[in-house]
Amino acid sequence: MAAKLQNSKSAKDELREVIRSLGTTMGLNNAFTKFLELTATALGAELDPVNAKVRDQQYEDAQKGLKPDELSEFARMTALMWLSVLEHQEEPIDILGDIYHSLRLNNEWNGQFFTPDDVARMMAMIVNPVLEQGDSQDYLTLNEPTCGSGTMVIASIWAMKKHAFDYRNKAFFVAQDIDIRCVWMAYIQLTLYQIPAVVIHSNTLTMEEWSYWYTPYAAPFLLKQQGDEMEVAG
Repeated sequence: MAAKLQNSKSAKDELREVIRSLGTTMGLNNAFTKFLELTATALGAELDPVNAKVRDQQYEDAQKGLKPDELSEFARMTALMWLSVLEHQEEPIDILGDIYHSLRLNNEWNGQFFTPDDVARMMAMIVNPVLEQGDSQDYLTLNEPTCGSGTMVIASIWAMKKHAFDYRNKAFFVAQDIDIRCVWMAYIQLTLYQIPAVVIHSNTLTMEEWSYWYTPYAAPFLLKQQGDEMEVAG
């Protein structure tokens, strides 16, 4: 039994294989992008505290034209993504960024490259301000203006866990990217890793913004902001 478990594939490896398999019929880039769109909008329709109705319509639109067997494969991908997060819950990693590179999709996505987990973790340990936060009751807010697949945010969570910092109740992350596919990747992972965050589809240089994607764990922060605004107004 132990030997069987040792030789079994991880959920991340299975997810990569399912994407690659579906890519043989609908194109690898299309299969990966559609998986991101369906998963992100499905999560948003159920969990986004601000934009649930909008995400529900987007999910319905994203399904149009897909065959039943294709929809079944995409549902399987979403389940495998969730299982992958569970496998790495204690040591969070950038699952989708790794799959993206291993499938060599960066060649099709204008040569995009995402920071590897080990480099991101090293950077997070160097610049992470957790130790300076102490017992402050204020939220620790962090911004990643070019988030890609969410690597740096995930690495920051990894560093916070090492310091036993209560990021779910004391931190809020703002992640931004100009590529909607990166927004979807980051949103999926930050939602499933239970990170309080908003992922913004925007151009951080021109300040243009197109959509906001809130994880459900952002709700306490949003309520606090509303309360602060009411106090100032009063």
